[in-house]
Amino acid sequence: MSLSAFDDDSQQLRVFIPPVKKLPPNPHIGSASEALIRALAPPTETEYTDSEANPEPPEEKSLRHRLLACDQRSFVTGSASADLQAARVINAVRKNPERKRQVEDLLSQQRLQDPSMLKFLLDSPTNAILLEATLHVHWGLYGTFCVVPSESDARAMLDALNKINEAWNQNASEGYVRPLDISRPPFAKPHWDIVILHPHALLPDHQPLVIAQNPPLYVQGQPIQPTPSYDWTYWFANGDQLCSTSPPHTPLAPFVVKDVRSHYDKPHFSSLAMVVNAHYKLNQFMRDHGSSATRRVQNFAQQMSDLVTAIFFVPEGYGSITSRRQSSRILGRAHRTAIAAPSHPALTADLLSAPRQGQNPGEGGTEGSSDLRDNGPNVAEPPETPDTDGLTPSEFRLLADRAKDPFLDSKERAGAAVMMIFGTHRYEDPLVGVPAICG
Repeated sequence: MSLSAFDDDSQQLRVFIPPVKKLPPNPHIGSASEALIRALAPPTETEYTDSEANPEPPEEKSLRHRLLACDQRSFVTGSASADLQAARVINAVRKNPERKRQVEDLLSQQRLQDPSMLKFLLDSPTNAILLEATLHVHWGLYGTFCVVPSESDARAMLDALNKINEAWNQNASEGYVRPLDISRPPFAKPHWDIVILHPHALLPDHQPLVIAQNPPLYVQGQPIQPTPSYDWTYWFANGDQLCSTSPPHTPLAPFVVKDVRSHYDKPHFSSLAMVVNAHYKLNQFMRDHGSSATRRVQNFAQQMSDLVTAIFFVPEGYGSITSRRQSSRILGRAHRTAIAAPSHPALTADLLSAPRQGQNPGEGGTEGSSDLRDNGPNVAEPPETPDTDGLTPSEFRLLADRAKDPFLDSKERAGAAVMMIFGTHRYEDPLVGVPAICG
């Protein structure tokens, strides 16, 4: 990014452009074979301009290398432009090692990772896609659009999850793994649909979005095909969907995103992680703009909500009695701290008042909090500082416990899991204010 600075020689402000960091190669730019070998190689020491002027963490470079080798193109447009970035689907707690570990443990328990992986890793290709820099900002910072499974594929996913959850519930015991395999249909390579939440921000003034139809992928060892004449199509934002700029302006049909991950033994992309991401975007949009939401947005919001509830199902027999009692004691400590200094009063009240299954709404809280009230005075603890995800340590512990509580209402448990994953993060306002014109 350019910057303005005072130049001593000319005694005036000048615009300076800092050195640009080197990007890992894209297999479709230049010599495909040589570029792919470089993309598959582990990251090396960077030059001065990369490490000093604009540093990039090693895990960021490594993830982009792997995605460029295996996905090669933008998830949305199919472009192979040089500004493709690694866009993580679940990203809020990645910079806090302990919270990152707990989120990974939760997603691993729910088996959202490729079956070849023992654990869901936030810094792995199973949790990332390639996007152009501009689309990455729109998707990750402003939330102007989300990517969802098509309606038919979402229904198939929900039916499959309900059957999987029933089987898990019947065999729930310590160490029994949820029988979910995201590398198999309907979770593997579903048809994706684009839902636009802020059309005037994403594509203002009928600005077109260019999308490649059936772009080719390169596989190492296979002969390099002559550069084809790509079929580029043009789309504009028409309400909540993309429509062709050519008459009769048909909507963009659900599409399958191709990759060559299986050729390099790389993990499958987690479609269920994308569902969780879409649910968070749609849920925030419905809270803020529900009265103006189209029927299509409402339907997808309900579908994603139902899917997320099924994703975070926990069988009643899961976990030992000892671990549940320990969780209750943690809840008791969180209860005291939350009362002393809640960073989000509405959040804390909702979490503490939500009844468990079989518990009347008017009944008391947890076993641990009852013990604390009996054993001594309720002494207020010092206020806690929220982390970058907006949650204090006590609030995060409370959410982590409720996200794994098999006796909690399913919707409440899913809500706790989503807030544990994303925190209190809100997408930035994408609309630029128009200054008033003075007469």
